[in-house]
Amino acid sequence: MFFHFLTPYLVYICSIHCLYSFVNENGLYKKSILNTIQKKSKNLRLKTKSLEVKFLRAFLCVKSYNRGKKSCEVFPMFHKEKPDYNRKQYGFYTIDELVPKDHFLRQVDSKVDFDFIYDLVEDTYSPNNGRPSLDPVMLVKIPLIKCFYGIRSMRQTMKEIEVNVAYRWFLGLTLDDKVPHFTTYGKNYSRRFQDKELISEIFSQVLNHALYAGLIDPSEIFVDGTHIKAAANSHKYRKEMVDQQAKFMSEQLAVEIDLDRKKHENKSLKPAKESEAKEKKISTTDPECGCFHKGEHKEVFAYSAQVACDKHGWALAYTVEAGNVHDSQAFPALFSKLEPFSPHYIIADSGYKTPAIAHYLLERNIIPVFPYTRPKGVKGNLRPSNFVYDASDDHYVCPENQVLSYRTTTREGYREYKSNPKVCVSCPLLSVCTQSKNFQKVVTRHVWKDALEFCEEIRHKREMKELYKKRKETIERAKEYHNLRYTREKGKSKMEDQVWLTLACLNIKNWRNG
Repeated sequence: MFFHFLTPYLVYICSIHCLYSFVNENGLYKKSILNTIQKKSKNLRLKTKSLEVKFLRAFLCVKSYNRGKKSCEVFPMFHKEKPDYNRKQYGFYTIDELVPKDHFLRQVDSKVDFDFIYDLVEDTYSPNNGRPSLDPVMLVKIPLIKCFYGIRSMRQTMKEIEVNVAYRWFLGLTLDDKVPHFTTYGKNYSRRFQDKELISEIFSQVLNHALYAGLIDPSEIFVDGTHIKAAANSHKYRKEMVDQQAKFMSEQLAVEIDLDRKKHENKSLKPAKESEAKEKKISTTDPECGCFHKGEHKEVFAYSAQVACDKHGWALAYTVEAGNVHDSQAFPALFSKLEPFSPHYIIADSGYKTPAIAHYLLERNIIPVFPYTRPKGVKGNLRPSNFVYDASDDHYVCPENQVLSYRTTTREGYREYKSNPKVCVSCPLLSVCTQSKNFQKVVTRHVWKDALEFCEEIRHKREMKELYKKRKETIERAKEYHNLRYTREKGKSKMEDQVWLTLACLNIKNWRNG
């Protein structure tokens, strides 16, 4: 009796199990599963003829009714909303409830205190005259939103703020508040905040907090220069004669050259003439940018941004120069901002691999880490590495064991070592050694070449290779993912603000993750 009492319930459970076994996520069932249910019902029919079996037979009748079809709907699995009805509903909500608790802007608001901005701009506002002004903190947060979410223009940023509840919450606006016009931001920054350096102050505030919290490790600093395409037409320019920029450590190099010439019993060089002006292209759209040409790329007007960060991706400093300024010439201004951090290593690409920079860093007990550079010259000819330098006798030895003796030190800081033409004329390697008409080979060596050779020696160490690999994970990633490739701004000052803003946003993201 007990089992007889349980039989209907067991069959009911089996029927429900069978029902859910053939109903898929779309509310449809397949023929193969129905065949399985039919077999189960036949087995149940042998044992009992309860209502549960009739329940299964009802589903089999549906199968027979839809015979020939691949699938049929058992019951609707979706709920149809009524948009017009729902759109007109009233409710009581706070804007804080509409923003997720783990939203990125909530994390930014909790990490960064923007109240210091009021003190910076207090003297630019009148306490008792004029109409009520816009909140200056809001005017600073608007470009942060633009940078955080990669919005291309300020016009589009204002449109996004109008419909995004999280943006309104971050700016302190209600759903009924009117969003400022996109020109308001530009006018305030050009007229009121021009000399306040608000963006740079935000960068400094975040950086100081990170340093105080111990999130930054300045022992290893990664440096890289990137060209940012300017908002200038490459066909609209004028040609002007511009004075050439002095090279890095030119004064110290002149002293070093004079000492080297006296050491070799040569006369001191006469004072150099004023550097000759060079013809350059000046953009008529943005005169402060520079014409940049690299490799097979076409000439474009661009800016050059030098950025430094630590191994955790924290941006430490930056400089902005015209696009035609070489990385080695822009390095001194950048290093002056990095020197207070007292780094142990400076990791940089081949653009900074010069004798002056290597010598400058080693003098300050900073180890430069540079990559391998391919040798220059005609393919198939002898390389400078084929000539061995003998420091004891101060001469070079060629592959044919002939001596190249010292002759002079040039104004550029290179010692010249020349071969004997009488010996070279019958040399079997003459065709791949030199194309000189007087059959003389000249090998140059910079007075600070020892510093570069030291860098080349430590480059092969495992720890130095690992250091240089980290560069792709730090500064390269910052460039790729934070729009440091082109700009819509015109003028060096606005370009500096854009880079400041980008790096400040980068540090805020790192602060949130830290």
